[in-house]
Parts: sequence; C-alpha cells; structure tokens
Amino acid sequence: MARVVLHIGTHKTATTTIQDMFAHNADLLRQHGVIYPRLSRVAGHHGLVMEWNKLPDMYALPQGSIATLKQLTRDYAHVPGTLVLSSEEFSRGKPGAQVDFRAVRELLSDFESVSVVCVLREQWQFMQSIYLQASKERQPPKPSTMVDSVLKRDMTDGLWIDYNLLYDHLLSAFAPEEITFLDFDACRRHRDGVVGAMLDTLGCGLSASSLQVVHDGLSNVSPLALPTFAACVITEPDQAAPWVIDCATGAFRIEYGEEAKSCLWTYPEFQQLFAYAKERNGRLSERRKAVQPEFRISESDPEENRVYRDGLNTSFWIRCSRWIYRARRG
Repeated sequence: MARVVLHIGTHKTATTTIQDMFAHNADLLRQHGVIYPRLSRVAGHHGLVMEWNKLPDMYALPQGSIATLKQLTRDYAHVPGTLVLSSEEFSRGKPGAQVDFRAVRELLSDFESVSVVCVLREQWQFMQSIYLQASKERQPPKPSTMVDSVLKRDMTDGLWIDYNLLYDHLLSAFAPEEITFLDFDACRRHRDGVVGAMLDTLGCGLSASSLQVVHDGLSNVSPLALPTFAACVITEPDQAAPWVIDCATGAFRIEYGEEAKSCLWTYPEFQQLFAYAKERNGRLSERRKAVQPEFRISESDPEENRVYRDGLNTSFWIRCSRWIYRARRG
C-alpha cells in the first residue's frame, strides 16, 4: 500500500529535530517502509508550500512546488510504503500564505491514502517559542502586542493560536479520521521522545533508539525566554546579537538560580492565555472525540514556580548591564 503522510508541524514542536533525524536516517527508514525524500539542501520539505507561501529563496525547489508534488506522485504512488512529507510551513494561517490542501491532495491523489499528522502544544508555550524564533531573525514583536493579537484575532506572526481554526482549514480537504493531532508534551514524555512518538504514529515498527542521532537529538533549540526578552529590550530597534543574549542569560542564572523557569508573559497575561487555551482546547478535544477519544493538549500548572516578565527586578537589569559592559571590554 502506497500512502502519504503530511507532517505539518506545528512550528516549534521539534519539527526540525524530526526532519533532521529522518533525513539522516533515510536509508534505514526506507528499509522499514518509510520514505523520506531529500528535496533540497535542507531536511524539511518547505519548498513544497512555496506555491502558496513565498518563503526565502533558499527553500525553493528547482521544479517548483506543484511540479515536485507531481514528480513525487510518479516516483512513489505505486511503491509500497509511506511517503512522509514534512514542513511546519504547511500550518500557516495568514491569508495569502495558507496552503491549498485541496490542491495538494489532488496532486497526490494517485496514492491509496493521504493523511495529516500535526503536533500541538499549549498556547502560552507555543507563542513564547514563536517569539524566540523571531528573535533569531529580527527584533520580535512586543509580548503584549502578541497577546493582544491572539485575544482579538486568534493569530500571531501568521500562525493560528486557536487550533480549531487550523482544524477547520484541514477539514476543507481531509476527513476527520485522516487527521491525527498529537500533544507535544505527551510526545516529549514518550520513551523515545518526539521522534519515537512520530515513528509510532507512522506504524513502521522502528524505535528511535535504532536511529543515528544528529545534533544530539535536538535541532533548533531556543534560548531562555526572559533573557532573550531582556536582550531585545536593550538592543531595540536592532536584533539582539547572541552575545547579548548570553550576557542576559548569565545575569538571569545568577539572579534567579540555575533551575529557574522563565516565562515571557506577565502573570496576568499568562492567566489570560491559560483561560483562552482551556476553552478552545476543550472545544477541539470535543470535536475530535469520535476519532481521537483520548486526545488532549496538556495544561501547565498555573501555580508552578516561574519567573514572569513582571517579576524581573532592578537587580537583574543591573546585572545585565554589568555583564554586557564586561563583555564589551573584552
């Protein structure tokens, strides 16, 4: 049976780790019926969405998105196994960047089945990771602006934060039973981590421990949230250089301890996002009950000890200044 599984992210749910591990172990996966093609010099298949979402040229495919999907169909639609196509860019919600899944499905229609796997994480963590990823490329949006955008429009940085909207978009091309949602925290608790959870979902009988590890099993890891925020405040309007983030991280560790957990949001913002997510994620679980009765998105303990943005004290900011001054002195 030849089938296609579209792994569509979402962003910051170990997608790069999965892509790097699958690309590096493509030969072993192929022996177990999983085909992970190399389409460009990057492991993810981001070029497949460029018909709908204009990504940087580095992701472009020589034949373009549509011609490549047609070629994949010719190459693999009559080959037993599971073709896995992976890009978090499939899950973008911004108008003008949404992938037309009906068109994608039609291009892959010669396969016996086409399905979707999507990993979701609790919204305050997801949004925090979006901020951290943006900080690697530019001066990110202000945290309060992100919260306001989500509460008013269910979206930030072009990504749906109400996952019901992503589900609605998928339902335009797929039946509920063709869609699988996975909880990110549950995947991380899997005996073989997120990669192992993905292998189990594909049903290939291969464990992650059998794969050769690349990048220590962790790709595109984000820095701590509050030190990154502090660095961005200090360098605004310029992007925060890594050495500034390192200085802020050192100051944070001394001020709050090595085990301190940081949260980008103020405590009132966190409570707003927690309530926002609880209602919407509960609705999504109810909608999925017939096909995924056990599916839930994990919830954090609101009382867990964290350092929130409004908990950054004067002493921390002074430490940041001193670390940066010393770093500049060399």
